[in-house]
Amino acid sequence: MGIFKKKNDLYLSDKQPLTLVGKIGLLLSYIVLIIWSYAILWPLFQMVVSAFNGEQGKNLMLNGNFEFSFKHFEYLFNETLYLRWVANTIFIAITTAILTLIIVSFTGFAYSRYRFKGRKASLMTIMLIQTIPAFAGITAYFTMHSIISSVVPSFSRQMMLILIYSGGGIAGNTFILKGYLDSISTELDDAAKIDGCSNMKVYRLIIMPIARPMLAIIALWSFIGPFMDYLLPKVLLTSPESYTLAAGLFTLVNNERSLNQPAFAAGGLLTAVPIVIMFIVLQKQLVSGLSKGSVKG
Repeated sequence: MGIFKKKNDLYLSDKQPLTLVGKIGLLLSYIVLIIWSYAILWPLFQMVVSAFNGEQGKNLMLNGNFEFSFKHFEYLFNETLYLRWVANTIFIAITTAILTLIIVSFTGFAYSRYRFKGRKASLMTIMLIQTIPAFAGITAYFTMHSIISSVVPSFSRQMMLILIYSGGGIAGNTFILKGYLDSISTELDDAAKIDGCSNMKVYRLIIMPIARPMLAIIALWSFIGPFMDYLLPKVLLTSPESYTLAAGLFTLVNNERSLNQPAFAAGGLLTAVPIVIMFIVLQKQLVSGLSKGSVKG
């Protein structure tokens, strides 16, 4: 009985009660988090209100009357090239994600499972490439486009943008996927090879199903990139018909003739829809990828 009584006097966890300094620190942490949340949520709230406020004119009025209306969305669809911008962005985003996934899955697998000459040097090069901003090579991009388009006349500036996004994402994502694959035991590879699997079958049947969560994250990052980037599309794409969403919507706030800030807010709100859909689709892969691939048979 004495032993049980002594155990009952122990805390349920190893954590000691907070001291006065600990309580003050916890309070300050909550205050910082609340301020940070307010700084993020307040602009989003204003964007949603402005997008549906029929009382808004061409300029945003944060402290005005509110009348629920879809007129800013109607302006966006009827008076601008918004649908064309959406189609351009989705095409670029999907193509970029597919190209990045195909190349990164092979390069990540190769760096993780093979030992070859120049492996460490190339990995260091990949790390150093990440320190160079994409915009720094704008002159080289124009030169490359001129050379390729002279050989392939149908090569458009949008395709050049896809190559830039894919090429820029391959280096960092290869390093990330390589680190993830390094955590997967090579005993699975050996067991599959004993059963007669080739290296390609090991890659396709063993490694890729296990790596599906990381591949889903890479796909999501690659898909979001073209939606968020403004600078490169604005420089490389010369006609409004070829603009992406970021470049197209910016014409609603930087041009006096097409100025419509509430429509810009409505467009920004709708921009999140494809990203949310993509996240919902890939969320299933994040869960299912953890339970498949490592079971033999």
